[in-house]
Amino acid sequence: MEFRYLFLLSALSCLGFLGNIVQAIQQPAEVYWQTVWANPMPTPLKGLIQSGSWNWRVPKKSHPNPEFNNLAICLRYTINCPPPASKLIATNKGTFFLEHDLQEGKISQTMLTKPSNEPAFLPDTVAKSIPFSSSKLPEILSYLKIEAKSTDAETIKQTLDVCESPALNGEKRYCASSLESLVKFAISQLGKNIRLVSTEFEKKPQKELHYNSVEGVKKIGDKVVVCHKLSYPYAVFYCHKIDTRAYTVSLVSTSNGIKAKALAVCHTNTTEWNAKHVAFKELNVKPGTVPICHFLPTDTLIWVPN
Repeated sequence: MEFRYLFLLSALSCLGFLGNIVQAIQQPAEVYWQTVWANPMPTPLKGLIQSGSWNWRVPKKSHPNPEFNNLAICLRYTINCPPPASKLIATNKGTFFLEHDLQEGKISQTMLTKPSNEPAFLPDTVAKSIPFSSSKLPEILSYLKIEAKSTDAETIKQTLDVCESPALNGEKRYCASSLESLVKFAISQLGKNIRLVSTEFEKKPQKELHYNSVEGVKKIGDKVVVCHKLSYPYAVFYCHKIDTRAYTVSLVSTSNGIKAKALAVCHTNTTEWNAKHVAFKELNVKPGTVPICHFLPTDTLIWVPN
């Protein structure tokens, strides 16, 4: 039944009727939200179920290896992180900085781009009907009509490997493939009295905007769940709770004065990071000695306690 429903959805989208179908099947996600909280669904989540689409193709990234476009993966598995992708914010010192740099006037030459809602979340019932395991890769590719030897197939495999990788000590992690599963994981880690935080723009940029003026810094939580968007044909978020402090950083564009509120996190426990990681080289520090901070891509979501 679910397979026939998914096939019908894909077929109708090709005929140009996806908008009506999306409006009809997204109601359960919004109803679910209202059963958990009375307040309106935050715009970033609403965009992921109303503005996005499912085209069964992996979103193209600026680097040929999709793992390098996910900062969480860079932190966990690589020694030398490549130049940041277009959605990543980098300081003039590099990708990483120390916590005492989170002060007015300290950080300069950061970069932000317009976040995207593509691809969208699947309805929860549909997401549950599609296998999400590297052992089921042939079946997944068949469901999504993706060629086994294609670049998209390799990206899907790498994302599945990331989601199945072992957690660090003290880390709680989960890959969410629907709005409902993302919300449930956040509640399981932080409780129900939480709120969603994301990058905010005074005016959404149509291209990359560079910033060098920091107007203010505000700590938003010592207990946070960070959800990184991964490369997949539909929306999948790598969510994890780790030893992290989160901040919002108010920025002003150098080119046109447009303001933005970016997200930064400081990892307070780096003892398990590779000693040859580029962060330690950039900052001239050793693992486990001081918190290491970085800005988050504009499509990353953070859950914090109220």
